[in-house]
Amino acid sequence: MGISETELKLSYDVKTAFIWACDEIPYIVVEDDQLLNSYDNTECFTTKNGLNEHLKRLEMINGVNADTFFPRCYDMSEPTEAKLFSDDFMITAARSILKWIAQRISTPVQAEETPRNNNTIPFSEDLILTTLKVCKMCLGTSTNEDVEKEIEELDPDWIEFVEGYYSIIHDGAEIDIPAKYAEQCRHVLDQIEAILPQLEIDAGKNIWILKPAFLSRGRSICCINRIDDVGTFLQSRQNRKITKQWMIQKYIERPFLIYGTKFDLRQYFLVTDWNPITVWFYKETCGRFSSQPFDLDNLDHSIHLCNRSIQQYLTNCPTRHPDLPEDNLWSNVQLKEYLRMIGAEHAFEEVMVPGMKKAIYYTLQVCQDIVKHRKNSFDIYGADFLFGENFNPWLIEINFRPDITSQATVTKALFESLLEDTLKVVIDRRNDPNCDIGAYELIQKQVHFY
Repeated sequence: MGISETELKLSYDVKTAFIWACDEIPYIVVEDDQLLNSYDNTECFTTKNGLNEHLKRLEMINGVNADTFFPRCYDMSEPTEAKLFSDDFMITAARSILKWIAQRISTPVQAEETPRNNNTIPFSEDLILTTLKVCKMCLGTSTNEDVEKEIEELDPDWIEFVEGYYSIIHDGAEIDIPAKYAEQCRHVLDQIEAILPQLEIDAGKNIWILKPAFLSRGRSICCINRIDDVGTFLQSRQNRKITKQWMIQKYIERPFLIYGTKFDLRQYFLVTDWNPITVWFYKETCGRFSSQPFDLDNLDHSIHLCNRSIQQYLTNCPTRHPDLPEDNLWSNVQLKEYLRMIGAEHAFEEVMVPGMKKAIYYTLQVCQDIVKHRKNSFDIYGADFLFGENFNPWLIEINFRPDITSQATVTKALFESLLEDTLKVVIDRRNDPNCDIGAYELIQKQVHFY
């Protein structure tokens, strides 16, 4: 329920000084001097389509390429974006073949070994030439529009190409690659690795994740690795009258795993001003695990989605590592202890945290001209991050009004301190700028926007 004008005016004509709302706010009845936990127009970064749309402007605004921290994403309700996804899928398939060949060069199949599924297909020069042409084309391309134009000019037999790709990558076929092509593939892959920041998240499976633009808590999310499945999935949802706007995002195939299991991090942050941007990073956080061991050959959501709202209803795999938490939650203290145990104690403070801070700040920066500024407002958001094998953070989404009601051991203590420390920042600091602010730290206070 929203808050009515009557509810904002207490009895005896006492004006409310502080409003903590849990739903929509009728801003027209909120006075300028009332402290309110809300900003208007934050959909530009708290919805999946808004985040995708506005991060595409980031490089134009401050020179930072969002591809360095946000997996590439397309709005499938927009024909132009849907075509760009189709092109991206084919390009990623070509890179997957390059990777497959490069791995065979590094670790060739021994003669006495039996190829997977006893499935050997004849060498196809057209397949290799198309792979090389597509990948070489992308080396000299700077924009999505260029990619679309050049792929149309290339005009290969995509059906034959995709069938060959599926045979090798998904069906386990083996082919003998002549040495001259093997070396060319390795050389082109080396060039791509030098310029493409997202190559590090791909394991060659071409997995994408379909998400409804406006739903939360992991609802209706699906992983796919075949392009025809995208249309089938969207058509089935349209027939069932599920939301019309769908986003498709590149899945992180090479995440940092803990005991062979996928996890993500819910990072809370507080915004107390938009002009200048004033954002506070909460140093206590929550790691969330899936209930099943990681497996790229099984696309079930129990493996690939760490959402608490999904995993809490699933049964943990009985053979998974015994040191994984039964409730699939870790504090950042437990995460840091694990990193220390594996010899990566530097990763949290030197790679993961700085990267998350940058991703959050860049996102707010690109949306600064969209959100309505209000001096007596503040709000808490929850950013979901995954990490690559090198610990680099990847922003998945930012949640509006994240759930802070869980009574699990880790989250109960976290949420209590989060709320208490938020009040310290938004109330106590007004009278004492040097007061204790708990686990918050200022990420950055921007110079005035205007």
